[in-house]
Amino acid sequence: MMASVSNIAFPSLVGVPLDTHALSKQIKNKASCGFRLHRNPNYSVRLSPICCKLPESGIEENPTTTSKRPPKSKDRMEEYNIAMKRMMRNPYEYHHDLGMNYTLVTDNLIVGSQPQKPKDIDHLKKEEGVAYILNLQQDKDVEYWGIDLQSIIRRCHELEISHMRRPAKDFDPDSLRSELPKAVSSLEWAISEGKGRVYVHCQSTAGLGRAPAVTIAYLFWFCVMNLNTAYDMLTSKRPCGPNKRAIRGATYDLAKNDPWKEPFENLPEYAFEDIADWERNLIQNRVRSLRGT
Repeated sequence: MMASVSNIAFPSLVGVPLDTHALSKQIKNKASCGFRLHRNPNYSVRLSPICCKLPESGIEENPTTTSKRPPKSKDRMEEYNIAMKRMMRNPYEYHHDLGMNYTLVTDNLIVGSQPQKPKDIDHLKKEEGVAYILNLQQDKDVEYWGIDLQSIIRRCHELEISHMRRPAKDFDPDSLRSELPKAVSSLEWAISEGKGRVYVHCQSTAGLGRAPAVTIAYLFWFCVMNLNTAYDMLTSKRPCGPNKRAIRGATYDLAKNDPWKEPFENLPEYAFEDIADWERNLIQNRVRSLRGT
């Protein structure tokens, strides 16, 4: 029996408690960041709904036949999850067969997995008011999962959704560190345009590496939060394991002008978890200067 198409919402079960009073004091630029604690009666402040749009084919509940060898899609998921757990040192898994999965992080920002078909774009437009999609996948990621990216881009164009790409290597902190400024530049521009929500995705169910890292960096640099506050805010809504060191490294790269500065690798683990106002202004100006590059 095949399950029918449906949208499922379930609360995050792994979260970091938020000090909402302290958090609200740090949010000064509300118009730009669009941040607001959602008072959904079905969830507490610590729990945020994660939406999952099941694929059209549904899920086979009681298969009558079994195969000695798992299908290629299952092989791919197993290989990907083994690599992810080894490289990122976290327990999370990606289940491609469950379809698109995402979480509303702020009023105008969504973090999620890859749209798999044009109908996913229809859903994001109609149900979530998405006007921009920021895709952090490399071409090989798209090919690996068998996604017809051109059909997705065409549907975005038909629905007047801006589709942006800022590729970064999966499981690669150095690539993430170097690509973060440009990715955050695209994200900040889209949010500042104010025409609709921005959907940020890499490929995994939780956006386990690149998408949440870009979102956290944006919250850190543009929403007057320190890194730990931004990190806790996102991971409390959506369990994931983005690379905090890569964000600290990108912050260091943007904030320092001195060519004789001490190498980032020599700094203590807490370095650049917070920044002075002048450093944040410098970072914002440098990130904005990357628009269109």
